[in-house]
Amino acid sequence: MLKKFNALLHAFWNGDPKQAELTFRNRHILINKNSFLVSRAIVPDIPELLSLQKKVYPNDSSWNFGVFEEEIKNENKNLYLIMRHDDRLVAFIGAAFDRGEHDVHITNVAVTPTYQRAGLGRYLMRVMIDYANSLNYQSLSLEVRQSNEPAQALYKSLGFTSHGLKKDYYVFNREDAVDMRYEFSRKGNG
Repeated sequence: MLKKFNALLHAFWNGDPKQAELTFRNRHILINKNSFLVSRAIVPDIPELLSLQKKVYPNDSSWNFGVFEEEIKNENKNLYLIMRHDDRLVAFIGAAFDRGEHDVHITNVAVTPTYQRAGLGRYLMRVMIDYANSLNYQSLSLEVRQSNEPAQALYKSLGFTSHGLKKDYYVFNREDAVDMRYEFSRKGNG
């Protein structure tokens, strides 16, 4: 088992596309006495992802079927996770793993309005932080709307810090984005 893990890790760091796929094992979890299935997103999930994206970000049309499909199919660089409750998609997160920069960039997080502030977003963010840590990444990064103070508070409570603004970042409304970063402290790294 350890040999297989080391071979996969070696392939991951050396860019072997056949063995470098980011892996995730499906799991059932309990949050606030509700049971959720957490699994990797697949192409047939895209219509539900789009629907949830539209509920959470109604004016943002930057994510379409083709964008999600490209992201989800690139399994050696991206990891998209979904949460289901009673077989309904209620949350998702996407991340791009940049081996060269040793950074995991959170590309998208969405929680259906009826489950917001119930711990789902926090759980998905923790999964990505823990996964990045297990692969010895140095940081996680993300952008968040300057007006989205609840999301900023969540990220800060997880250890993210602000690294300035990206002016006019969001195309659909020209809103600025707060650039946030989570840094792992690694002894011996300079």
